[in-house]
Amino acid sequence: MKLFRLYGSQDFWTVHYKDERGIGNKGIKDKYYLAEYKGIRIANKWKKVEVKITFKGEQGMKKPDIMDFGGLLGIAITSHAKDILKDFILPYCELLPVDLDGSEIYIVNPIVILNCLNHKKSVIESIPPLYKEQKIIKYAFKYDFEYPPIFRITDNSTYGIFVNERMVEQLNKSGIIGYHAKELWDSNED
Repeated sequence: MKLFRLYGSQDFWTVHYKDERGIGNKGIKDKYYLAEYKGIRIANKWKKVEVKITFKGEQGMKKPDIMDFGGLLGIAITSHAKDILKDFILPYCELLPVDLDGSEIYIVNPIVILNCLNHKKSVIESIPPLYKEQKIIKYAFKYDFEYPPIFRITDNSTYGIFVNERMVEQLNKSGIIGYHAKELWDSNED
């Protein structure tokens, strides 16, 4: 089994809230950040807000199906990607609609957060200057888990969307563009 971290490719677009304070949707930014880090469902309270493109990479003239949302915070997907992936990912995440220049796209909010990091085999360093936060240098995961297609982990819940190899295979065969899947762990090499 292999596990990956899923990013919106920096070769394409980064999107973020058009209005940082969430005016018109009181506190929705804070609700999203809280939900994203804790696996809390918020779709029933969600109101569509506007997002804007904050960065275009080398492939920025092409509209990607998956976009970086907020610089490593998460990802957003187009309606096209939603149609292709919905049966695969919806039991494990919410898709929160936002408006990008008149087109509806969706912020992906994973609601499955697993305590699955193998601390004995992972390499974790404290980050200066206060050394209160930690950075995972090398990931090792527990074998006794049934890893869903998309999830977050408790040790790294403030950023990062993780996916299994079935999800990466689905992305690769679908023709979806705009993502990068970085392999973090291969159970055969552990």
